[in-house]
Amino acid sequence: MLVKVISLTFDSAAGGFRDDELREFLKDKELVSMQEHFFIRNDIPYLTFVLKYFPHRVETDQKLAPKGERDESWRKLLTEKDMGLFNLLRDWRAQRCKKEGLPPYILFTNQQLTMIVKKRPQSLAELTQIDGIGNAKAQKYGQEILEISKINLPEKPVESGLGEQQGFNGATV
Repeated sequence: MLVKVISLTFDSAAGGFRDDELREFLKDKELVSMQEHFFIRNDIPYLTFVLKYFPHRVETDQKLAPKGERDESWRKLLTEKDMGLFNLLRDWRAQRCKKEGLPPYILFTNQQLTMIVKKRPQSLAELTQIDGIGNAKAQKYGQEILEISKINLPEKPVESGLGEQQGFNGATV
């Protein structure tokens, strides 16, 4: 396993961090874990990633693999009852990514969201026990994740037209 550090500078014209360098680096590597660190130097925001990786993909390239062959093993861990919370977390992730100009896998992978659903952490310390979630990520997003995890969802999703339920951000879903 190898380690690589990549720092991205905030691009005010784009309104976020350009992740081209990160994407290019990871396209032919097997990512084991990733930790993010955010800091400001001379009034310029930076996002630094510490990547642990293998120099080649262990499994087939996800982009080239037909949809049925992609690694979606996380789906097997979720029950139908788990999908409500998983979808709330995924929606939250999408909103945060859009707000911060980051791709979803940078915030939390589907595997990490699945482990949050399965383990239902009750504290930031428990959240950091999930692989790939370090102290920085827990400090930045942990309280929101813990609040979303506390939402009680109905056993079966409400069908459209029969009613509405409150989403994690107060919006009706």
